[in-house]
Amino acid sequence: MDKLYTGGGDKGYTQTLSQKHISKSDLIIELLGSLDELSAVLGVAKAAAYDDKLVGDIDRIQKKLIGVMGEIAGGEISVTDECACTVEAMCDSYQGKFEGFTVSGENTVSANLSLARTVARRAERCAVRANQLGRIKQPMLVWLNRISDLLYAMSQYAAKDNTPKAASGEYAPDMMSLALAKELSLAVEKYAETLGVKPVVAIVDGGANLILLHATDDSYIASRKIAQDKAYTSVSLKMPTITALKETRGGALDGLTAGDGICLLGGGEPLSAGGRIIGAIGVSGGTAEQDTRLAHFAAEYLLRRQTL
Repeated sequence: MDKLYTGGGDKGYTQTLSQKHISKSDLIIELLGSLDELSAVLGVAKAAAYDDKLVGDIDRIQKKLIGVMGEIAGGEISVTDECACTVEAMCDSYQGKFEGFTVSGENTVSANLSLARTVARRAERCAVRANQLGRIKQPMLVWLNRISDLLYAMSQYAAKDNTPKAASGEYAPDMMSLALAKELSLAVEKYAETLGVKPVVAIVDGGANLILLHATDDSYIASRKIAQDKAYTSVSLKMPTITALKETRGGALDGLTAGDGICLLGGGEPLSAGGRIIGAIGVSGGTAEQDTRLAHFAAEYLLRRQTL
């Protein structure tokens, strides 16, 4: 294999994907260094953690950081506006699991997550300067801000519970649980706010059993049944309801009509994890395009959650 050292950085210069000759004191290099440090501290926290959810989410953040650093260095875009919504929902899922606040140092995992938060804040300060100079995009700045909030919530969560537990399967990727359904519904609700939609969200498991039905304030009563039917249709046919509609018009489902739980309106989407369908979501309350967009967001959220 090639040697780890090149001998080309001795004069204080390095290179990125987009710049061949850049000073190691450059703001972008400082930002990349802070994010590299953040990943390393998260690795220490992960090595000491035993909670399956915590370990999995730390790992997702580390993997996402690879893409984030690649974008900053001039590579492909990794952070979009929707990424912040994903992190916000994760943050809320932790905040609901502790009451009050604890100073850092309660245990090793909590202390290292708290340290990771301070590194994330430092990276954010670098990112603010870089954004002001037009060297990184706004979604990156927002994502970094939300990540530090998430790490704070994770630190508080870890501080409140330091007892090893047997894996319960609550967050196993091969099943739909109430906890996961709540997280998905919350993510959809937050995203719906940006679209001005008041949705009803229905989530079923792989056998079409209703796991969760959530109606946001002032949503349509009729949307409750419609959302359930969309979820049932999507998991039963193993395809988005918008696709099912197209297939009824001379395609594989030609002749299928709505009724008996079958709903051929946009807004139903299968939910996959580990390469298999574990359930489906139905969203009703907006236009067909909006409902389809929100349901697809939930499916993408679940996939990102496995790699975030």
